[in-house]
Amino acid sequence: MEPTAESFLPSRIYARAGWFGLAGSAICILCGLRAPFAFIPGFLCGVTSAVLFWLAVQPRVVVSENQFSIGDRAISWREVRELNSSRLVSPLILRIKLTNNRRKLLIYPGEPERISKLLYQLRKSSTLATFDGVSYKDYWTWSSMGMLKGSHASADQPVRMISQDDEEEIERLYRQLKSVGHLDSRSDSKNDCE
Repeated sequence: MEPTAESFLPSRIYARAGWFGLAGSAICILCGLRAPFAFIPGFLCGVTSAVLFWLAVQPRVVVSENQFSIGDRAISWREVRELNSSRLVSPLILRIKLTNNRRKLLIYPGEPERISKLLYQLRKSSTLATFDGVSYKDYWTWSSMGMLKGSHASADQPVRMISQDDEEEIERLYRQLKSVGHLDSRSDSKNDCE
């Protein structure tokens, strides 16, 4: 492992939740000895705990300067062509398209802060990739604009859509319309002729 590599391990909360699901399954099965319908939630708790244990044993993700690795599989940043994420917040499910039409599925069950940090590092280092259909350059351009807008604009201050000069011109025309009743100078000459 490189000295600047950062390791992302699965969250321990999945294993703990798996143990609680297993305990719930055992309780439901014991209750099922008296009431057979209790086997249904027991089965569902057992399946849920199996999925949670499976998520808890996912391989760690290591991100370094030249590559990232999922378990023992190292992937160079130059190989990454697409990073498509699911709508789930946790666990992170990322479909990675590599060169030569190879595909890799990354499932990272971590805390939301660690997920966002991993996703940021993957997107920052994958310079040849698209992210959910948006190119690298466009993604970071729009992201930086969103950060600038978020840091300067406040919710109670309206967004200026026209320049100050245009606003003054509109104000002047509005006052003229209010005092005269119309803006067209040609209509003045037609009314005077009649």
